Amino acid sequence: MRAFLLHSGEPAMEPLLAKLLFPHGTRVPEDIEKSGTVIHWGAYHPDRGHAEVLQPIRSILLARNKKRAMELLALHGIECGWDESGVSRFAADRWPHEFIVPVFHLQALTLYSRSSGVYIGHQTKSGVRAPEGLSQDFTEVGTVQPSFYASRAMKEAVKAVYALGLDYGVVRLGARSGGTVVVLAVEAVPKLTPRLAELFADAMNRFDLELSGEAESGQADVMLGADPEFLLLNSRGKVTFASNYVEKDGAFGCDAIVLPSRRKIFPLAELRPKPSTDIRELVVNLHRTMQLAAKRIGDPDVRWVAGGMPVRGFPLGGHIHFSGIGLSSRLLRVLDNYIALPLTLLEDGTTGMRKPKYGFLGDFRRQRHGGFEYRVLPSWMVSPDIAKGVLALAKVTAEHYRSLNLRPLADAEVIKAYYGSDKTRIRPLLQALWKDVERLPGYATYESYLLPLRRRMLQMRNWKELDDIRPKWKIAPFR
Repeated sequence: MRAFLLHSGEPAMEPLLAKLLFPHGTRVPEDIEKSGTVIHWGAYHPDRGHAEVLQPIRSILLARNKKRAMELLALHGIECGWDESGVSRFAADRWPHEFIVPVFHLQALTLYSRSSGVYIGHQTKSGVRAPEGLSQDFTEVGTVQPSFYASRAMKEAVKAVYALGLDYGVVRLGARSGGTVVVLAVEAVPKLTPRLAELFADAMNRFDLELSGEAESGQADVMLGADPEFLLLNSRGKVTFASNYVEKDGAFGCDAIVLPSRRKIFPLAELRPKPSTDIRELVVNLHRTMQLAAKRIGDPDVRWVAGGMPVRGFPLGGHIHFSGIGLSSRLLRVLDNYIALPLTLLEDGTTGMRKPKYGFLGDFRRQRHGGFEYRVLPSWMVSPDIAKGVLALAKVTAEHYRSLNLRPLADAEVIKAYYGSDKTRIRPLLQALWKDVERLPGYATYESYLLPLRRRMLQMRNWKELDDIRPKWKIAPFR
């Protein structure tokens, strides 16, 4: 499998094309059509519905429509710097910090900055100026050792590109002194300078190599790990901090919530079972960490509660770790469409309160070991049946994600339904999504885990966020 850059022969692209190490042109060859990945550049050629595409034409057109782009970014919890007519809502000198971030395939390629006398990071390219047409008083400082504001800007830039259905772009952002980052502009067809041409060409060449390596390695046996969170409630229904019982690290530990003052508190209990390529084994490992937690806590009067937000202000996550498979925007969109979207059908009334600050679509974190953490889901450890089903669905969809092509979340109304927990809008989508999953080679292996999850989704039978999860898991002591 190889990449192919499809363009319209614009003269401005010559600096980029000269650096590409894989095929490009104004027409897709037949072999690429069947088994390659087409990268669109510009919207001046038709989208013929190739099976594998980066930068869909419809997403480029959407990003150019300022009103629609603003509405879509707002659904994802991203603040925009323009109004419905496309006019800037802020004065040009409002920002103590401004950034320009070129993004390709979930990665910030570099970072340009302009700030009011504030040093914002490790300077790697002294005197290198920003892309023409945006501003000439930005300096490239790279992505190494970013400041608080620069780190936020890079994350928000990647998030904005993904939220618009794009795979690359140049994002301009402003940061307030309180830490809020605002997206000021998104270029879906970047104006190329020599430096931007170099950055995008290098990124595309790496992408082509990754495709070739993936084709050579064959079918992945994906290893899954997890770190689901839960809360401890005393007899009066008040939160008891997990840090009262356990340190941060270990198979059973505690996790933080960052206050507006940036101070960290550690109320969340977190389980970190040993990863496995087998879901049955992973669930057994999860149960063992729960037994360890019960011994450490040792108080039968303290309830364990899970879900999304059983207590206001305490969001819980059911993060899943993937190893043995490369992170890609296609894989991320499969996880969003085939797991996060249908799991909404099981939400309790308070689960959706964590969105969109937490649980926003496409939320991920790269791991040092080379894998990644999928951070969208609420804490699915509300019951063994739900935990088994979610983990099995994650395993099956990740291993065969290239065979899963439905994208209901490409529709803004479905995105709105996801963030609004509109189950009646989402339920009709489940049948087609599940039929896709049933056709996968790995489905039969975990059918006993998946069928109860499907049944519960069809019934829209929500979990109860304030129920003690210990009786369901047979974890003693409990009342």
